[in-house]
Amino acid sequence: MRQFWVFLLLWGVGCTPSTPIPGVVRPGPGEPFLQSLPGPMPGFGPFESYTQALMAACPLILSKPNATAGRVGSQNFQIRWRVSSEYCAWLYYTPDHKYEMTLLTDQSKPNLEDRKTCDLPPFVNDPRYPPTSLKYIFALHNHPFEDILSNKDIGYITDMGLTHGFEINTRDGNVRLAVIAFFSTSNDFESPTCDGFFEYIPATTEMVKWHHSQDDWRMEHVGLVKRLANGRYILEKN
Repeated sequence: MRQFWVFLLLWGVGCTPSTPIPGVVRPGPGEPFLQSLPGPMPGFGPFESYTQALMAACPLILSKPNATAGRVGSQNFQIRWRVSSEYCAWLYYTPDHKYEMTLLTDQSKPNLEDRKTCDLPPFVNDPRYPPTSLKYIFALHNHPFEDILSNKDIGYITDMGLTHGFEINTRDGNVRLAVIAFFSTSNDFESPTCDGFFEYIPATTEMVKWHHSQDDWRMEHVGLVKRLANGRYILEKN
């Protein structure tokens, strides 16, 4: 009987790879992974500041199917984690001095670490502007639960810094390139709350965690990231 209920839960929360999701793009069957994401996201922005854009991106990404598994240790967490997905997108700065977000993707490759991943394409395709005029600000994605940024996340944004620059000049000053992972601790899977995000800034090697409580945001310094001789990264916590 228990196996029957587990099957129903998996069927209820699962999402087949071919199911279209509004605002999400994927390579077609047999096609290679996307190398660029189209922008801008319909109905999103444009925003005057990256802070406004982040606050809008968090609930949007977490609202996608199976974007959150809830709190670790909560009922059915392991089942929900197995069927969960990561979605990723670029937040970018346009020649009009606005912050926009691309469409999302959930394309991913199998990995040996048994982690959920999203392979973010390295480029943005916004047909309104020349490609070289766009400035890359944040690599956005969700984590299905409250978990720090992975070696893959850190290595990716470091590579993107070499491609796009580690510091971006905007009308309001310089902004440092970063990778961000939103999370929710809510067990309301229909309307999960945006409870915070982890951020890694390769220019400073700093990892921070932002907590959201009511209308207040609080930053916690997690530690500094160090690159090892074998190419992997370790977090030296406070």
